[in-house]
Amino acid sequence: MFLQATCPALCILFSLILSTHAAYLEQLSALPNGWTQVGTPADSDTMTLQIGLQHQNLDQLDSMISSVSTPGSDSYGNYMEGDEVAAMLQPSSEANSAVLAWLEGAGVSNAYSDGTWVNFSTTVGTANTLLSTTFNYYENDGIQKLRTTSYSVPDDLTDYIDLITPTTYFGKTTAQAPGRMHFPKRNVAPRQLNASCATLITPACIKELYNVGNYTPDPNSGSRIAFGSFLNQSARTQDLSLFETANSIPQQEFSVQLINGGVNDQAIDDNHGEANLDVEYIIGVSHPLPVISYITGGSPPFIPNLDEPTAADNENEPYLNYYQYLLAQPNSALPNVISNSYGDDEQTVPERYAKRVCNMIGMLVLRGISVLESAGDTGVGSPCQSNDGKMTPQFTPQFPGTCPYITAVGGTQAINPEIAWVAGSGGFTKRLLPISHLSSTVSGRGFPDVSAHSLTPDYSVIVNNKASLSGGTSAAVPVFSSIIALLNDARFRAGKPALGFLNPWLYAIGYTALTDITGGGSQGCNGIDLQTGAVVPGASIIPYASWNATQGWDPVTGLGVPNFQKLLALALA
Repeated sequence: MFLQATCPALCILFSLILSTHAAYLEQLSALPNGWTQVGTPADSDTMTLQIGLQHQNLDQLDSMISSVSTPGSDSYGNYMEGDEVAAMLQPSSEANSAVLAWLEGAGVSNAYSDGTWVNFSTTVGTANTLLSTTFNYYENDGIQKLRTTSYSVPDDLTDYIDLITPTTYFGKTTAQAPGRMHFPKRNVAPRQLNASCATLITPACIKELYNVGNYTPDPNSGSRIAFGSFLNQSARTQDLSLFETANSIPQQEFSVQLINGGVNDQAIDDNHGEANLDVEYIIGVSHPLPVISYITGGSPPFIPNLDEPTAADNENEPYLNYYQYLLAQPNSALPNVISNSYGDDEQTVPERYAKRVCNMIGMLVLRGISVLESAGDTGVGSPCQSNDGKMTPQFTPQFPGTCPYITAVGGTQAINPEIAWVAGSGGFTKRLLPISHLSSTVSGRGFPDVSAHSLTPDYSVIVNNKASLSGGTSAAVPVFSSIIALLNDARFRAGKPALGFLNPWLYAIGYTALTDITGGGSQGCNGIDLQTGAVVPGASIIPYASWNATQGWDPVTGLGVPNFQKLLALALA
């Protein structure tokens, strides 16, 4: 459904009357850590905004996800089609009409709606007036964005509008892979693996470490896996070919889908490290299952401005655009497993934005898709203080790993024994509540849910035609995702549905086939960014800050690491 803004004079008068009573929809207490105001745009500068309309029946989403995802439920595995989900949650026609009338009354003539999102471009001056706000330029570490710290909408529209973006979400999304900072190695005895695995991780090491054995999937079984790429990252096909040759993997390609101005850059440059790590270890573990690369650019439709002059420079928030695209695809076009390796300091993500993204992920898992996310590489936290203006010392978890409908993958290090990775992120959030499978064990959403090898030793990769090293939870998540893709392959061949949202299954049954990690722990909140090794200006210091690995679930390694053969037996039971 696409609706253009057309409104008779009476509607325009109605919208102007509404605008006389404005309520804050979002308001930041303070600028996110590291951001400073650096300039003011001209009123004539152009910007693009999206209005997310309130979904109907969101109160049913959680119970429906639990119903199709919980073993023993009568509806377990009976996933919905995209049009069924959309019909259940579609915003009301009244919401569409009221918002379009409001925009036209304010002089916005190019607004259009797809039924869920209203998109429009306008001038900064008009946006300031429309939202009773002031947009400014802000900068953090060389990145400039046009944002505001608060905005308002008419009182009578607050039940129709969920959020407007980009506004208060500054975002500094990063790939969850460490720089070349090496953490101290523990004195551990070598495991009974290939001797080379004690110093360098390869796909063969991962298969041996996690007991994949000689399992060979069928590329025609229907099991498909995908990975998301943000921040201008793209996987180089030539690097993949070299990696496959070096690791005796039959040559396999992957498909690419570009989202919102994403660019599939195959040049030798700095935009391949994360994407190469993803595709090389997804194919390294799950070959020959089909693989999709989703490359997401900026906000749709992209209109160049002084802040972001080209699509390649667009640093706008990626998550909404990414999940909008995925939700618009039919089930037949989607993978069964999606691996994502990017994150933000959770408290820098406005709560409305975070909940919107998490609900969109919930709509995907309702369709039988497993969404996995790296937990992060900053240990218990990096800035370690609240951004509400009080600067209270606190641990700082990573978004979107804190989403209740995501399976967050933490990190381990070493191989005998495998222990918690010192920089592996985890912890708790009270912003995004858990669903029933966790509510009896933790207060608030705890993460990660599971873990896999992250660093020490490093992962071997090929980048720009050269051998290189990588790691972090950016490596752990494609590894664990690939294990799930293999399990789906076996289930499809046995006439069973995809595993879908993993957490209810993992916490009820699957944990018995995971290897519990009970040694080591995470660090952080010491004034150093564990991901980059850089000093964090103004960070709070919390002595002895750590999450320890313990028996059972813990907030650094979750339930543990995979044992494929044991998981396979459970998945086919």
